[in-house]
Amino acid sequence: MSKKQSAKQQKPSWWRRAIVLSLKLALIGLIVLVGYVIYLDATLTDRFSSNRYQAPALIYGRSLVVEPQASLTRATLIHELKQLNYAAVQRVDDTGQYRVTQFGVEFYRRPFDFATGPQMAQRVQVNFAGDQVQSVQSLPDGRALNRIQLEPPYLGRLSGGSQEDRLLIGLERVPSLLIETLILVEDRDFYHHAGVSVTAIARAALANLSAMRTVQGGSTLTQQLIKNLYLTRDRSLWRKANEALMALVIDYRFSKNEILETYLNEVYFGQDRGSAIHGVGLASRLYFGKQVEELEPAEIALLVGIVKGPSYYDPRRYPERAQQRRDLILQLMLAQNLISQKQYVAAVEAPVMGSTSGRLVSDNMPHFMELVKFELGQMRLPENWQQDGLRVFTYFDPAMQRAAESALTGELPKISQDAELQGAVVVANHQQAGVTAVVGDRNPRQVGFNRAVAAMRPVGSLIKPLIYAEAFEANNEYELGSLVVDEPLTLEQPGQVAWQPQNFDKKYKGPMLAYDALAQSRNVPAVRLGLHVGIDRLAAVLQQSGVDTPIPEVPAVTLGAVALSPVNIAEIYSMLAQQGTYRPLRSIRAVTNHQGLTLYQREFKTDVEVFSKSAAYLVNYGLRGVINEGTGSRLADRFGINKLAGKSGTTNDYRDSWFVAYDHQHVFTVWLGRDDNQPVQLTGSSGALRIVEQVLQRTPIAPLQLHEPVGIEAAGFHPNKGVRIPVDCRNSRLLPAREKKLPENLGCSGDIEEKSWWQRLF
Repeated sequence: MSKKQSAKQQKPSWWRRAIVLSLKLALIGLIVLVGYVIYLDATLTDRFSSNRYQAPALIYGRSLVVEPQASLTRATLIHELKQLNYAAVQRVDDTGQYRVTQFGVEFYRRPFDFATGPQMAQRVQVNFAGDQVQSVQSLPDGRALNRIQLEPPYLGRLSGGSQEDRLLIGLERVPSLLIETLILVEDRDFYHHAGVSVTAIARAALANLSAMRTVQGGSTLTQQLIKNLYLTRDRSLWRKANEALMALVIDYRFSKNEILETYLNEVYFGQDRGSAIHGVGLASRLYFGKQVEELEPAEIALLVGIVKGPSYYDPRRYPERAQQRRDLILQLMLAQNLISQKQYVAAVEAPVMGSTSGRLVSDNMPHFMELVKFELGQMRLPENWQQDGLRVFTYFDPAMQRAAESALTGELPKISQDAELQGAVVVANHQQAGVTAVVGDRNPRQVGFNRAVAAMRPVGSLIKPLIYAEAFEANNEYELGSLVVDEPLTLEQPGQVAWQPQNFDKKYKGPMLAYDALAQSRNVPAVRLGLHVGIDRLAAVLQQSGVDTPIPEVPAVTLGAVALSPVNIAEIYSMLAQQGTYRPLRSIRAVTNHQGLTLYQREFKTDVEVFSKSAAYLVNYGLRGVINEGTGSRLADRFGINKLAGKSGTTNDYRDSWFVAYDHQHVFTVWLGRDDNQPVQLTGSSGALRIVEQVLQRTPIAPLQLHEPVGIEAAGFHPNKGVRIPVDCRNSRLLPAREKKLPENLGCSGDIEEKSWWQRLF
């Protein structure tokens, strides 16, 4: 054998070299693949465990509490039920239904995770007597209930940057029919594959080949979840391969139920006002106004159908297309015995969406939501709260908000034709120290300058009750029946023009009782009394009542030369309505995460007694007189006497019109003026009072209850001298006053009368 032939025999053939190279490359590829899988396992597992998605802060209003003797009309309750998407039926059989009965309303309250904990569904009968709740009964047993609480209305969302909306729910809350239908339509082998289904891929390939186009996908629920959470919509082979690897890792590391729960909270269902709606929890609210537990077969079929193409099968835009998809899924449900023939017929005949608006929130509440956002920013919440989301429970009352908005928008054009006239309304529940309604612009939907919070304007006569209260507090001898002087006053101030305060009518009435001066809002007596109390003390009282802005310590403060916002005023008058006890007004009562864990519960540990109960009672009595017979008598004429207390306020040159009224539960504060501070030619009674009147016209009034505290009695006063006289004197002015033992021989003139020898004898 030659050397040349021997060399040829020793040299490997090309295919052997190719095999060896391929094996080396395969080994390298395997090493890279293993390394990448290890990397995915480390990073993906951590991300999936702790940061699957961002959940927003969902904002809720107050829960309407229905209890015996509550001031509530049947019409108001029915309207509340309609707003919560309860369906009117002939017979109440299921949650979310109601019917009007002979004496009241029967309804089936939905289950709900309240701030205080979850409550089960409950069927009740509420009976009415006039404008009050007479009784609340549990059905069908007829047992008397102390109260029933409706689920709160959803107001909107706040997020940390994400435009995704979702309400996180546990798998245990999702109806089994929804789970079974989803798996039937989207991934029949879900519980049997390892994250990637070879049979599903083969089935999809055959279907696509026979149709010569893409008609079916082979992705599992796990792959769909991975794509939604971590990948782009790119259709490249690399993206599909990456998706498959990630699905295998997730399926290996997590249980099927964990994956399914995450999918149900992540799956995309469409848009609502620019926000992406994710998860069945919020989608059921969006399309049906229901909680996910309440979904019927037709609604379940529609939701599962939307998953395939949220835009293409949007029932709000393409109801016929959505119905065809829904009915196809109903056929599958029937064929797999998930529903009965009777259920199938009822579901096919059901409307696609019913009477819901197809929106989570009908109207945005920008001015109230601004308060909520500010308060959330002041709280110590977990830094990663978006992982578990927030559920924020507020004091917001939708009925009160509607009343405030309608009053301002409807009455403002009647009061003035000035298109620049602006207004703000704040309604606060002084019993709970909560803000229930806010309007910060003549256009309630206008986003921007919120006058209810940010308009700092002089308050005029609204400050007078604080002057009188401090006088009652500081001087036990000073009373509603004491004399005050309404005569010209000149104050010399170094380096300034002398100040001569005047009354609104430019007249003076001389000596008069303090009660009359307060009820008639006389300026000069208030100035004299304020100077006697002390400007520094008046500033301290304002600070104790929640004012944290600088207060000018000048004599003009006695006539309201201090700039405050409508919210500040609502806080001050809430303090008066609460017998002199200050509690800061808040919009938020509680915060939980989406699973119901309490993160914040409001507690009242910082109450400040600004005035004693005795001093506050005397002022409240005087402010009730403002409504009964003073500058607010228009309200007494409309709604009756002794139901309200209040005060008007007007500033120099008629630049600001204020009015505050309060009943036993709410404080109603209204401001009118122009942003450029030009005169509006309105007094508190001719402007703001009319807005308050319209708000009260639209809401039930809880009559003011003034209970005399210990140490207060009915006393008689001489109308001209302002001194105590016996209550049975014909000329006696009866007013509440501190208990005082009068001399036995006190006469009706206010003087001590000497008894005759005959009277002394007997």
